[in-house]
Amino acid sequence: MVILAKYIDTMQQLIQLVEKEKLGSQLVTQHTLIIDDKQIIHGALFFVKTTRKTFKIMVPTPFYETLLSGKLTIQQLLKHPEAMLLS
Repeated sequence: MVILAKYIDTMQQLIQLVEKEKLGSQLVTQHTLIIDDKQIIHGALFFVKTTRKTFKIMVPTPFYETLLSGKLTIQQLLKHPEAMLLS
């Protein structure tokens, strides 16, 4: 429970930081697929750069596919229900 609460706080802090820096409408331009040694794709890792640091957001298979099919903004990525902030 504590870990989940910490995750929610951290993700909320990132959302607030993105809003403060007015980055929400910017397109996500950097990502990589997460592929294991058997060539199975497990999701995608998206990189969101702020003035503080670069954050890594993971979206599992098959949900990442719809995100990559169009122009993805930082706000859309962070609000996606399957998005996970990696520390």
